[in-house]
Amino acid sequence: MTIVSAMKTLLVDDHALFRAGLRLLLGTISHDTTILEAATIGEALVLAGKHPDLQLCLLDLALKNENGLDALNKIKIAAPNVAVVVISAAEESNTIYACIEAGAMSFIPKSAPPEVLTDALRRVLKGQIYLPDQIGSDGNRNAQISPAFSPRQLEVMRGLSRGLPTKLIARELNLSEYTVREYIATIYRILDVHNRTEAVIKVNRMRLRFDMAAD
Repeated sequence: MTIVSAMKTLLVDDHALFRAGLRLLLGTISHDTTILEAATIGEALVLAGKHPDLQLCLLDLALKNENGLDALNKIKIAAPNVAVVVISAAEESNTIYACIEAGAMSFIPKSAPPEVLTDALRRVLKGQIYLPDQIGSDGNRNAQISPAFSPRQLEVMRGLSRGLPTKLIARELNLSEYTVREYIATIYRILDVHNRTEAVIKVNRMRLRFDMAAD
């Protein structure tokens, strides 16, 4: 079953075998995903420059002699609308928080069982947030309580979940930056959070869905 049509995805990992596994797995989830591969930050930036319409990037943190987190912002500058998802063997909570703070949309542990990895990638391809259970586990008691967002607030929250800055959200929605900031302030107030990282984590708890392919 095809999840998203015509999605362009960049895999950044210095292990060719792991990239091949992800490529095969993505192929079983969506038949209309164009997959590009890079083993280094340099290769990733060249591809992002050639393909500024990238929609998704699966990024490893522990690249050979390089820190994948350093590449996150650079990739997003080259491909402004890309949603970056970190896939890493490092699973410490502070590492996950740092990735979300840097603008990552989701974090998938490499140690996840195949069925969990498949489910996580399905959710990511649908534009949903995926974070490990240990993040915000203290909020699971309220995980099913979803606030009433307006359609426009949902669009702005979708941009936040993709790690887009205010300027790009405004451009994408044809709104002023001031208006977007007002929407963001309202979203934070509704969610009772103080920043984007907290908002992304809380939205993950609530299992709210944001379709990356939506108009």
